[in-house]
Amino acid sequence: MPTTPEGAKPKKSDPNPPRYEYVSLPDCALNDPNTGRSDIMCGQALRACPPELEGNLRLKIWQRLLDPPDEPTRWSAIGVTCHSDIAPGAGVRLTMADLKAEFLRIPWAQPTITIEPKGEVTLVNLKTFYRVTWSEAGYEPGEARSRTLVGVPVQLRPRLVGFTYDFGDGGTFGPTTSAGGRYPDGDVVHTYAEPGTFTARVVTTFAAEFSLDGGSTWDEIPTTVDVPGPPTTITVREMKAVLVR
Repeated sequence: MPTTPEGAKPKKSDPNPPRYEYVSLPDCALNDPNTGRSDIMCGQALRACPPELEGNLRLKIWQRLLDPPDEPTRWSAIGVTCHSDIAPGAGVRLTMADLKAEFLRIPWAQPTITIEPKGEVTLVNLKTFYRVTWSEAGYEPGEARSRTLVGVPVQLRPRLVGFTYDFGDGGTFGPTTSAGGRYPDGDVVHTYAEPGTFTARVVTTFAAEFSLDGGSTWDEIPTTVDVPGPPTTITVREMKAVLVR
């Protein structure tokens, strides 16, 4: 049981302690409860948290003194936090986790490989040229998709990280940003050493960028996804010399 030193008078609690009100807003330059702006979202607030708090939103904590019967004082910023789940006065807001989840839901365009010689038929020891073509449906690199997430208009724009080519005979090439090309200038080339039928495909690694509220500033979503294209069956034939009389 706590005791009071001899001769000391016990402290009395303040019968009228100061009362404070708190609000936590996204850490964006334009958010200020003194001006009524509290609905601005920005890339800084979505990207500034450390890896161990990935998915949380960086918030600025505001405080004002409530001292009835006088009017409350002005709001003052007293700090920032990435613990957006327990920050005082924090509501449900857009986070990087929401953007990542939406990124993974993008209906990607399918990357298909075609070859030259045409007709998906080539010869043993002949240079075969590969190139990537995109399906009509879905989003390919650079095409923006508009969504509304937690009340915020968002644009997501896929970005190419690289292609990895699988030629079906154990040979691969990549990652590379090259979509290949036609004979004779294409730079994705493979030579088959044996005849047969091979299943080739390309795997595309996508990243993405986001823009908020129709703005022109694009920020990176820190994740990637691998999208395998449909298989292409390639027939490799062996050419033999035949004497004709």
